[in-house]
Amino acid sequence: MRRRSRGLLLAALAGLALSAQASRGSLSYSSGAKRVVLRVIDGNHPAFLALRPEEGESGVVREFFLTHSGPEKMIAPNANPLKASAPAAWKVGKHRGSKLLQADEATYWSYTPGLVLPASFQLGRDLWKLEAAELPPLMFVELR
Repeated sequence: MRRRSRGLLLAALAGLALSAQASRGSLSYSSGAKRVVLRVIDGNHPAFLALRPEEGESGVVREFFLTHSGPEKMIAPNANPLKASAPAAWKVGKHRGSKLLQADEATYWSYTPGLVLPASFQLGRDLWKLEAAELPPLMFVELR
């Protein structure tokens, strides 16, 4: 019984630590009348960012985001550059990345040299589009 109580306490403390992490920005996606805001938090290392856990539709968008973000050469190796540049509402630190890339599964935004994240993508019948972004120029990781 004592071990179980200790385990529950440790799990609760871990959950509090994750929810107490400093906010580093946000990503806002929309699909028609639907809107999802993903909260950017510290990634437990000065070079990394993470997303706060989400449930429901926000959780599905979050999972797509995390599996389709990272080094450009791994995530979108055969993507083609687009002539359009990123909207002014997409901010990285004091600057904004401007390079957009088109791949089969998504349009990507190169928000900092060598790193991409999905700017528009299809999930089921819904086309999700990045409406606003505010984040530092760091790589996203998934916290477990």
